[in-house]
Amino acid sequence: MACLKGSQNYVWSTTSVLGKGATGAVYQGVNKTNGEAVAVKTFNQFSHLRPKEVKIREFEVLKKVNHENIVKLLAIEEEEGTGSKVIVMELCTGGSLFNILDDPENTYGLEEKEFLLVLEHLTAGMKHLRDNNLVHRDLKPGNIMKFICDDGTTIYKLTDFGAARELQEGEEFKSLYGTEEYLHPDMFERAVLRKPVNKTFSATIDLWSIGVTIYHVATGNLPFRPYGGRRNKETMYYITTKKESGVISGIQTTENGAIEWQRELPNSCHLSAGLKKIVTPLLAGLLELDQSKIWSFDRFFKEVTNALSRKAVNIFHINKAQLIKVYIHPEEVLNNLQYYIKEQTNIEENSQIMIFEGKLYSTFFEDTTRASGFPVTSESDPLFLLSNENNNVVIDFKLDIPTFHKFSDNIHLENDATQSKLACSIGHLCRRYIERFAWACKLIEYSVENFSKYINSDLSEVNVVTQHLLEKTTLYRTSSQVLQLSQQIASLSLDNVTQSRCIDNLKQITEPFVSECSVKVNQLHQRYSIENTLKLEWETSTRIMTNPWRTKTPARAQTLVEHLRDSWQHLVRNRATRSLSFNDEQFHILEGIKIMQTITRVKNLLENEVFPQYSQLADALSDWYKIAHTVYLQTMILKKDVSSYENDLRDFEDTFTVENMHYTDIVNNYLGANKQNKTEFKARKIEIKVFELY
Repeated sequence: MACLKGSQNYVWSTTSVLGKGATGAVYQGVNKTNGEAVAVKTFNQFSHLRPKEVKIREFEVLKKVNHENIVKLLAIEEEEGTGSKVIVMELCTGGSLFNILDDPENTYGLEEKEFLLVLEHLTAGMKHLRDNNLVHRDLKPGNIMKFICDDGTTIYKLTDFGAARELQEGEEFKSLYGTEEYLHPDMFERAVLRKPVNKTFSATIDLWSIGVTIYHVATGNLPFRPYGGRRNKETMYYITTKKESGVISGIQTTENGAIEWQRELPNSCHLSAGLKKIVTPLLAGLLELDQSKIWSFDRFFKEVTNALSRKAVNIFHINKAQLIKVYIHPEEVLNNLQYYIKEQTNIEENSQIMIFEGKLYSTFFEDTTRASGFPVTSESDPLFLLSNENNNVVIDFKLDIPTFHKFSDNIHLENDATQSKLACSIGHLCRRYIERFAWACKLIEYSVENFSKYINSDLSEVNVVTQHLLEKTTLYRTSSQVLQLSQQIASLSLDNVTQSRCIDNLKQITEPFVSECSVKVNQLHQRYSIENTLKLEWETSTRIMTNPWRTKTPARAQTLVEHLRDSWQHLVRNRATRSLSFNDEQFHILEGIKIMQTITRVKNLLENEVFPQYSQLADALSDWYKIAHTVYLQTMILKKDVSSYENDLRDFEDTFTVENMHYTDIVNNYLGANKQNKTEFKARKIEIKVFELY
């Protein structure tokens, strides 16, 4: 029981280590009263060498902060028997962000949704520190904890305030704290290279650490990596201080080799191109050394708030058969969305066809509607994008899978554990590709369904208008004939009746519509709306093809990856034992064989099954889209012709109405004059009769 330690209200086990640092360790413990699980930070002999005011500082900082995104202080007590101070905090069962990034699943960084959550919570925690005039001075993934709430949601929290201190606006400090890879270059120069530089530091040194941390979270790697890592400190300093403004990464891959500078995030990271476009300038601002361009905390908070306020519009780009994301500000409008789409796809704004739930996306709102009022999209219910100028579907994607070498014939516990971890990383990468391509195959089918629905709906509307116009045409033809006949009869008695040319005029505008346009509309409507030929065409062309989404390929990939993880954990446990018995060695070798077989199966699933199926469906989509696009263009032309004829018929109606009214006036005037003459004649006859009586 010697491993158990305690204080007045808490007890912890020194075998339940949550983390270790230079000045102490954190253990899992429990509340003696209610059994609540807690984290207990104890301090080692090295910590006692620090000045008293430095030791007290961490306690004071923890008492001062109170925020959802900062690990909550529960108590500061004394360890029984030693009297040493211990810090009792809430337990974050999700572990540290460093451990999460160290997992093979996150070798290339976090998924987009999780990345945004980290960015939001990290920024909120740092803002609380700045609002209280505090600097952390040792910000890194290892000091960001994952707290899992009762409802399953995640909260990331800042922890380890051993280096933190109060620092007013404009105030500076000289003491050195931090972790090498995340240190500001000025601090790195003094603390790591031990150069006697007389420099002071401000609170903005935390911004550099934030930038390195965000890059690490996005990519799974550090942004500045000399060959040999920490052993090559001079090159590390060279990379961070000689980089140009806007450069966010510098990597040296060979000894004394050239530095590979990058201004963009690597293709391997899981962030969408739309989010990369937002995050890259953020990183460039944080990893800036030019004093005239260095960001302030206010600028950082403003930029992150702006980034997080943007709304993701999920779009399936049919011409590339891939899902993309566009991030738009709630106050922006459709024109802004079209511009962002053009940035990612090179499709001009006036050539973009956007379909959502079988209708034009623009019909769901007004041109002036803000993005906050746009219909909500998701990866399972995206907006479908097509080009009016391009009917090709081309997959612009190249598989980039790291090479996996077989295990050595001899047992090397350290190397084997590392090799098995690499196998897991490759397995997770293949699984993500499989999920991505399988989902794209599902969306290919949805795109066919949505575009067909839109064309069918448009054809039905055009057909309804066409039938209505044909009925109006017949009505005007009859009315014109009646008018002309009436004018002919009236001209026998009247000299001022002009013969109308309305029948000839009507014939001139209706003949092309009746004999050609209406016939084409009827044919297209019959074939593609009633007979649903586009859908039948797709079903026929893909009948013998396999859709990986329908065959549950992603689930198969997940199972194989779980097998890889089991084998990896087995080899990690073997490494911890340091030596194996003969039987254990046989099982160790067997796990290596299983890993080789499983990684081969996963890669075959991707390279020889899913990707070819995706390519086949994309080719089928390309052929189908050429037909559908032709029908779409024909429909657009017919809509234009029908609309033009509708305008012509409206003009004819106006002219006919004027002519009819003019003729009616002539007839009415004639009838009125006749009536007056008859009245005068009758009056004259009465006068004569009266005269004759006298």
